[in-house]
Parts: sequence; C-alpha cells; structure tokens
Amino acid sequence: MPQPAFRLTAGATAATCLSLLFGSIIPVTAAAAELPDKAAGPVREAAADGGSDRFIVKFRDKAAGNSMLRDRAYDRAAGAVGTGAEEKRTTAGGAKVIETGRPLDAAETRELTEALESRDDVEYAEPDLLLTPVMVPNDTHYNLQWDLYEDLGGMRMPEAWDLSTGEGTVVAVVDTGMTAHSDLDENVLPGYDMMSHPGMSRDGDGRDANPQDEGDWYGWGECGTSDSSTSSWHGTHVAGTIAAVANNGKGVTGIAHHAKVVPVRALGACGGYLSDISDAVIWATGGSVPDVPANPNPADVINLSVGVRSSCTASMQTAVDFAVGRGAAVVVAAGNEDEPAANVMPANCADVITVAASGPGGTLAPYSNFGDAVDVTAPGGDMSAGDEGGIASTVNAGATTPASEDYGYSQGTSMAAPHVAGLAALMVSANPGLTPARIEERLKATAQAWYCSPGCGAGLVDAAAALGALPAVVAATPSIIGAPVVGAELTASAGTWSPAPLTLAWQWNRNGTAIPGATGEAYTPVAADLGSALTVTATGTRDGYRPASATSAATGKVGPGTLWLALPYITGPVMVGSELTVTIGSYSPGATLSYQWYRSGTVIAGATGKAFRPTAAEEGHTLTVRITARQAGYTSLSSESDPTFPVDKGILSYGSPKIGGTLKVGNTLTAYKGTWTAGTSFSYQWLRDGKVIESATGNTYRLTGQDAGKTIRVRITGTLTGYNGDTRVSAATAKVAKGTLTAVTPKITGTARVGRTLTAWKGTWSPGSSFTYRWLRDGQAIKGGTKATYKATAADAGRKLTVKVTGSLDGYTTLAKTSAATATVAKGTLTAVQPKITGTAKVGSTLTARTGTWTYGTTIRYQWYRSGKAVKGATAKTYKVQAADRGDRLKVRVTGAKPGYTTTAKYSAETKRP
Repeated sequence: MPQPAFRLTAGATAATCLSLLFGSIIPVTAAAAELPDKAAGPVREAAADGGSDRFIVKFRDKAAGNSMLRDRAYDRAAGAVGTGAEEKRTTAGGAKVIETGRPLDAAETRELTEALESRDDVEYAEPDLLLTPVMVPNDTHYNLQWDLYEDLGGMRMPEAWDLSTGEGTVVAVVDTGMTAHSDLDENVLPGYDMMSHPGMSRDGDGRDANPQDEGDWYGWGECGTSDSSTSSWHGTHVAGTIAAVANNGKGVTGIAHHAKVVPVRALGACGGYLSDISDAVIWATGGSVPDVPANPNPADVINLSVGVRSSCTASMQTAVDFAVGRGAAVVVAAGNEDEPAANVMPANCADVITVAASGPGGTLAPYSNFGDAVDVTAPGGDMSAGDEGGIASTVNAGATTPASEDYGYSQGTSMAAPHVAGLAALMVSANPGLTPARIEERLKATAQAWYCSPGCGAGLVDAAAALGALPAVVAATPSIIGAPVVGAELTASAGTWSPAPLTLAWQWNRNGTAIPGATGEAYTPVAADLGSALTVTATGTRDGYRPASATSAATGKVGPGTLWLALPYITGPVMVGSELTVTIGSYSPGATLSYQWYRSGTVIAGATGKAFRPTAAEEGHTLTVRITARQAGYTSLSSESDPTFPVDKGILSYGSPKIGGTLKVGNTLTAYKGTWTAGTSFSYQWLRDGKVIESATGNTYRLTGQDAGKTIRVRITGTLTGYNGDTRVSAATAKVAKGTLTAVTPKITGTARVGRTLTAWKGTWSPGSSFTYRWLRDGQAIKGGTKATYKATAADAGRKLTVKVTGSLDGYTTLAKTSAATATVAKGTLTAVQPKITGTAKVGSTLTARTGTWTYGTTIRYQWYRSGKAVKGATAKTYKVQAADRGDRLKVRVTGAKPGYTTTAKYSAETKRP
C-alpha cells in the first residue's frame, strides 16, 4: 500500500518531540535503512510554535446535540482569527474535534480557545495536542535483562513470580501498535487502530481494527525538525517488557508473562493526537467510542509511555477518570527532559501512576524527569556506559516498514512505565479486588527508597515486596441487622477482626451472587431482591498482610415495600422562556420519579423533566405537571399539581452592546452584543454621528475616510418567537482618528552620473493612495524635480541626490517618505569618436579636422601636431601645410569640454609625409 506523504512545520506541538533511534541485535542492511517513496496525500501543515490547527471542544446541554449552534460557535470563533473551522468527529467523552482552515499561531490559538470557552454553552475548549513517545535515542544491542533479577537495580522478579505471573489480567498498551513477534504473539488479544489521521498512521486510512505498527519513521523536516528517523517499534518494545512469553527457550521474558496485552494504536509518525489517545484510553477500559466497536477485553491496567509539555488537559483527565472509575490502573511515563515531571502530560494528571526511570545502579537515570509528580521509579535503562545498560525487549528489524522480528535495547521512561504496568498486572492477578489507588499505595509502600535521591517518588519498585508472602488477616463472620424488606435499610456488623486497625470492604450478595455497586456497610434491598436471600461478604486488608474474606448467614426472603409521594406544585414566572420548577415534597427513598407536563390538559411532547421552560406554543395556555413514583417491587403512585395562570409572552434577556476595535480609519470594528436569550436572532445597523450608515448591517464594520472625526454607534435588534423584541444601542465611540498610511521607504534606481536618468521606486503603500515626488540635491529641493524620474545635470556633479515621496488618501494622515541618498553624482562621460583629417598632405594644401558626433553641447578645441610636436598657433579646425612640414607626418588633437562632464581628448591618425 502506498504510504501518504506528510510534512509538519517546526512547533507543530507543545511537546518536545523525541527522536527514536532503536538498536537491534541483527544489523539493519543499507537497503533496509533507506526511506521508502511516499505517495501524495499530505498531512495538513502544522502551526507555528505554540499554535494548532486541531481543537477539542466540549459543549453543554442543548448545543451538544445541535449542529447549527455548534457551527455558529465555530464560525464566530474561527472568523475572529480570519479562518474557518470544520467539525471532524466526536470523541468518546462527547467532545467535538474540529480543524481550522489553516494552522494558527500561538496568539490565534489562544484567541480561538478563549472565544469558545467564553460561551455559556461550552464546557471547555483546548488544542488537540500532539503527544510523542517518551524514549531516549541510542543504538543498542541485546545482552542481559538485568532489570528483572539484579539485586541492586532490578525488580527482584524471580521471587515475585513465585506468587503471580499475571494470569487472568489484561494490560492495554496505548502506543504505536505492535508488529508480529513469536516471543509475544501468544499473549496478544485483538486491539484497535485508534489513529484518525491516515498520513500519520502510515496505513492510508483512518481508524480500523488492525493495530499493527506500520512504522513511525519520518524524513528530513517532516515533523518540524531538521532531522529524520527510522521506525522505533516503540509499542512492540513496551508490550514485550510487559508480557513477552516465558519458558519458551528463546528471547526475553515479560514482567507479567501470563497476562494478555491489548494493543491500541494511537501513535505514528511524529506522535499522536490527544483526541486519539484519550479515546484510546476510554476504549481500552470498555468505554464507548463513536463508530468503534466495543473492546471485548477491557483492561485492568493501561500503559501510556507518551508525553507532551502541557498541563493536564480536560480531555486527558476525563479519559484517566473514566479508566480509573472502571477499576483500571493508568501507568504513565514521567518524561525524559531532566526536569520536573509536573511539566509533562499525562504525568501531571490526577490519579495516574507516574514512573521515573533508573539505570542498572538503581539511581535516577540522567535523562529522567523527577519531582513531586513522580510516584515511583522503575528500570528504564542508562546506556551512557554501554549498550548493556539498556532495557532489552521485542522489536522489529525494519528501518521503516515492518520486516522480520528482532530484539533490541532501548532506554527511557517509556521503558520504565511498562515495568510498573506489568507489576500492577501481577498484583491484580494475585488480588483481583485491588483498586488503582490501592495498587499505587502498595507500590509506594514497598518501594526501595534508599536507592534513589529526592525527586524519584517513593523509590525503586520492588516486585517481590509488592507481592511478597504476607501474614493473613484473621476474619470473623459478619451478621446482618434489619428486616429483609424492599426499601428498608440493612446494616452489616463485622464482628471482631485482627490485627487492628484494618480496612474492611463490603460486598452484598443476592442468592450468593454479588450485587453490582452494593459495596457499603449498609444496603437497602431493591426490587431485584424480591424473593431472594441476601448475604454480605466482608474483606479485610492491611498493608503487610494477605487479605481475608468472610460471608454472613443468609437472610429470609426479601418482601415488598410501600411507596409514598407528596402533592407537587409549580414555582417560577409563568411566561415564555422562564424556567418553571416542580417542588416535590417528600417521597419514598429509592423511588424513581417521572414527570409529564401538560398544556391546557394536553401532553407536551418531550416535557418530561423536573423543570420546564415554556415555548411560544404554550403562550396563553395553563400548565400542570404530573409526577409518577415507580420502583420495582412497589406499587406505582401519581400526583398532579394545580394549574398555573395562562402563560404570558417572554421577556428577552439582553446584553449591553459594545464596540471593539481601534478607532482609526482603515480598521475594522466589531459589535459585541453581550448575552441575550438563547436562540435570539439579531440584526445590526451601524451609525455615524447618530445617522444610519448605508449597507453597514453586519456585526463588523470597516472604518472609511467618511468616518474621520465622527463618532460611531451600533444598534442591535433581537427577535425571538414568543418574546417581545428588543433593540439596544451601544454607547458612542470617541471620534474616529484619521488612518495611518502603510508605506515603505522609497528607493532610487539608476546610475548616479551626470546625464543619466534616475527613477523613484515608491514601494507598496495603502491601496488607493495618491503620490507626489520631490527630488533633492544635498537635501535642497531641485527646481522642476517633481516627477518619478530625474535626469542628473551638471549642477548635481559631486552632490548626493534623494527623492521624497508624499502619499495621500482621503481620511488618512498624509505621509512623506524620503529615500536613502545616492552615491555622490559622478561627472558625465562625453560621447566622442576619433577625429579624421581630410585633404591632401602637401605643402600649400589645407587640411580639415572632422570631429564626428560628440555629446550635445560639447565645446571643441583643436591642436595640430607635426611628428608628435604641437605646431605653434595651429589651433583651428583647418591647417595649411607649410614648407616646414615637408617630410613630417601631421595629426590633429580634438578636445571636448562640457560643464559637469570629464574633458575628453581624441587624436586623429597621422597623415602621410608631405
């Protein structure tokens, strides 16, 4: 399949992009190292440093489901920075991914996001950042897996494997995808390609069910950098560290070699977009992503070896919250910039396990990020003293596209994170009830803090300690207090457990099956419990002890309950657009209430909430609301309110119009209407000194020359069906100042020499400007020098010339620009030809000097010569040959002179001897 070409300019992301130079046991041949040809179909050019051309926007309530409202929001925000915007897709969190018509710089990016976030119907707006793998480049060769078994810098895995190998757990690797590898395939479950950009994904399409790593290589300058890179096979290396097959007689061993890996591809050439990565996290833990089939194998642990310099965005935190809420531990890399990890996302997000990197000595690796955001440290490699200091894992031998399987060393917090992700899988396998918070607590409590200097969290993780043989909690049999009736609270009594203190977790059971969500000390039976017997299981945990569980005796069969519901009444102004609310009073706890509003006794379709805002259709009608309480196992009960007064017309809420922009001819003013009732339509009329400006009926107005010295207002009229219309006029602006012409310094072209013509080049001025010219000699005006060209005269010789260009335009301040001076005007060069002598050279004959054509106005003088010596008194144009000339050759010198020109002399050829 042809690979789409692309190019990203410098500063395409807020991230510090890290090149991935991945070494291999088997050397890559020269042919394999060449970059393949790329077909047409470029990725969009990225924005300047700090800018973006992709954004994530989360709308509230009504706008979330109304494409017209969203389009209007995009148009206004993007229009303010001179471009358009197009909605591309919906994220798993319900936000919209949009692309602008062109890349925006940092200031425009801030302006667009601030404009969107200022809207009442927008929850948040943020750039769709480009994240990159956090991996330190180096060429490597395979040697030993010191990170697993060495006492000093390793994780003491052999002792840990006696207790758990990860069986029954799933780890999602959100990364570059994976390539086939015989040392890993056995432990790989179906994944998904979550990359929405076909150019960056290298597979020529968008999202699909094939998570294969197509290679993240890039050519010179394609990622906004002045280098190129071969493919890293980053995801394959990370997955091998977590779950490479053990005891198969070859290759490497994974931390959790009986766990399963779900590859989720979200990174490609130049990295991956935040919107794709956050969707990948939600999908990996079983969440719903638009147009993507559900993950049949939700992850217990997620590995995110990616990073970007940024605060934790709403999109990323939402994804993390979802994953943690589903019980999945989110393990992330701290970053490789040798700076506080708090500067890097997702390391700085809440509820993640942030991992710094250590080398073979157990101390913090020199590249690793550090600080309060770091939770623990794990082996990430340090190859500064040799290849054997890196982390060995599965890779691919291809320089660009996938080739044969291979093994290779690398280093980085990208390598440290999967060590902890694998250990988390071992912990969940050994204790399925562990929450992400408890996993983090246990990792910290058992870490070896003495290995690491401050800034590396709790210290180096110790797998054996985290999974060590622990004493067991001593359990007692709990009992249930209360009558087993639907709606009546039951309470669990734990009995006496030891050692104290410890933490008790509860699980209520229906006929021996766990009731989802029933994990408190108290439980109120629901309809599903009717006729069933209930038990409660208590699980005691304490750091340093194995957990223990015990289950109570069963209750009798659960009986039905009785509902009650008070009379509702309606509060609020009874008019179109004003919210009415039902006040319910008391009702049975746990009952589900439904609402139905009525217009003069007729059902109002869709009006089924606790609050209702009358529309134009309700004007003149009375309103009532009926509440029905329902609960399985209970008798349903309804109650209806008294009717309201007839609904009156609504009153538009309005804002105070304001005018923004610079009050200067040539600038554009913008009308800011303020906040009005949602759905209001607007018309605009701009006023000059209180009078209507023809055709000025948009929300913006460009000041013309007619506005100079005048004040400007804008009149905004709002209309909405069912409401009384309203018109608001802004305050008058200050008087509009004259515009400032745009201009450049003129230049003089031509040779500064007497007799030559010079030309004034005015450059680019404001459109419509008129011009006059004034030529200056040593700063003094030259009489008659008022055109765009000027011919240097004798008076200019030895002087310097400049030209002053004056531009004028109605409504603008007249502006004059003077050019730089020419070089000193040189004297002119006379045009001359060699003279000729006519006549016969013999005694008594008259010879004549023929001068030919000289520069107009040249004064000519003559001197005749006899055999090279001047003939005294022979200074006329003609000469009569004398007896003294017999036997000599004659010639004539013609000398031309003209003011401002260099005097020039020309000699004729000599005559024959008379």
